[in-house]
This record gives sequence, C-alpha cells and structure tokens, in this order.
Amino acid sequence: MKKISILVIMLLIFTAGCRLFEKEKKADTTNIQNDNRTAYVVINGKTLYTDDFFKFAGVALKEMNESDLKNEEVKKYLVKNFVEHNLLLQEARRRNIKVDEKKINAVTESFLSEAGTQDLKVYSGSFDTDANALSEILREKFMVETLISDIINSNIDIKEDEIKQEYVELYSQKEPSMKAHLFQIFTTDKQVAEKAMAELKRGLAFNEVAARYSEGPEKEDGGDLGFIIDTDYPEIFGEAFKLKPGKISDIVKSEYGYHIFLVKEYSKPKKINYDDVKTQIHFSLYNKEQDKKIEELINELYKNADIEYLTDINLSDASLSAKSRNNR
Repeated sequence: MKKISILVIMLLIFTAGCRLFEKEKKADTTNIQNDNRTAYVVINGKTLYTDDFFKFAGVALKEMNESDLKNEEVKKYLVKNFVEHNLLLQEARRRNIKVDEKKINAVTESFLSEAGTQDLKVYSGSFDTDANALSEILREKFMVETLISDIINSNIDIKEDEIKQEYVELYSQKEPSMKAHLFQIFTTDKQVAEKAMAELKRGLAFNEVAARYSEGPEKEDGGDLGFIIDTDYPEIFGEAFKLKPGKISDIVKSEYGYHIFLVKEYSKPKKINYDDVKTQIHFSLYNKEQDKKIEELINELYKNADIEYLTDINLSDASLSAKSRNNR
C-alpha cells in the first residue's frame, strides 16, 4: 500500500548519513584514467565513482522493482541525496570536525558480532564486514551528524509563544476526532476473504480468523489495529466507522484488496489539553526549523560548489556494480 517515494524516504533514514565508500587514493580528474572504476561526478575536485553511488543507495535500490529502477524521479532523488551527503561531508572535513573514536569502535564491534552482521546482511543483501571499511562508514556518518549538531541544532531555540500559537492552530479550535478500537482482516484474494467471512458467520472468533487469513502485519495480533482515527488511514476505513460496537462489516473492496472490519468500541472524544501535547508540538517545530536550516546550509554549499557530472547513472546497473566490487 505504500508508494515508492515513501519507501525511499524511510530507507534513506538509514543510509543518508552513510557513504559506503572504499578508501581511495587522492582523486582528481587527472588520475581517473588510472582507475578501473567508472568516474561519476567530481565535487570540488573530489572524484566519486559509480560504485560509490551504488554503495550509498544500495539499501534503497535493493527494495525496488524494475519499474522503480527506471523511474527518473527516483533517480533524481537518490542522486540529490548522494551529492548533498558529500557536500556536507566535505564541509565537516573543512571545519576539521572530530568524532569520538571510542564510539565508532564500540558500534563497529557491535555490527561485527554474529547478530549485527546478520542484521546488516538483511538490509543490504551482502555486506563487507571488514572492520576498517565499516569504521570509515560510521566515521563519515558521525561527522555529518556532528556538523549538523554544531552549526544547526545549537542555533535552534523554540519559544513558548511559538508552541502555544501552534497549539491554538492545531487543537484548540478543532473538534476532537472520534477514535475506534478496530480489528481488520485484509487479503488481496477475494476467495480468501469469502472463506474468512464464512468462518466468522459460523461463530469463530475474529482474532482467530484474522490470524489465519489476513495478509496485513496486524494478523500477528489477531487483526487488532488498536484505537485509530479514520482520517489517519485510507478512505476505505471510513466504512468501519459506520459500524456499531461489536458488529462485523461485510467484505469491503478497495484499491488495495478486500477488508473485513470489526469495531470493538469507540472512545469518547475529549478536548486535547496544552500540557498533554506541548512536548509533541515542540518536537515538531524543532524538526521543521532543523529541516529549514539544513536546507539553507545545503543551498549555500551548492552555491559555492564546483560539480561536474562525468557520466549518467543507470539504477539497473546496481547488481553489476556489486559483482564488480566482489571481483576486485
């Protein structure tokens, strides 16, 4: 049900701070011809290769289908993140930002443990667990994080008046939303939905039928979605809010598949107090201001940067790049 743009954004949370680069000799356009790798872009005199890009975007690329790999907007988004990460990394090095080597060593040892290595393989499909390479990945990640913390986070100050104004706009003038404790059976197969409905009509417990037939992640909890607001979910969930407590819906078809809903109970809406959401609002305003300042910094780095693209990137070449690295 999730669109690829959301997937990419979620996965880049893990990779945006990490550039999975091998250690290079000092690179410039004069010695590219002595390297077997394909030079991709030169940023302020620093040559980066197609291998560097595919390592950076590897986790996201692994989750994409062929259609996604051919999507120009997806490629532009990944390239933009790749370039911006390197601009931030160069700025961190220019400012001679240092990171805690003890922290790097501790995280490296954790990742190189049996469990940690397995987790990384799940994310990346294959991962070079060489300690030096992994330490360099983490060092770059922490350098960018420290840069952002030093020059951005330290200058953010959210005032109480700002929080109160946001509260007024978001909560004080709006009616609270009704919440329903909702259970769901979801399947993409109409016949499976009909089997599930037949068992419900025979009196089997909803949670047992959901655990047997539902394809959604909530099947592990017997279809229990908890208390939800209908506007937080796709429009089809509005059908569930028409049910009386304890009632089961008919099979409801949507663009995603087939749903069967059960409303256990409704919660009475109550006014949201300022103190209950003050921390949440502060966090939201802080993130917005942080994003704004990061964008301003990146725009300034772009303005002063010398960027030259030497070739184009084909996302479908990711697997070929991985094979090439493994053969080296």
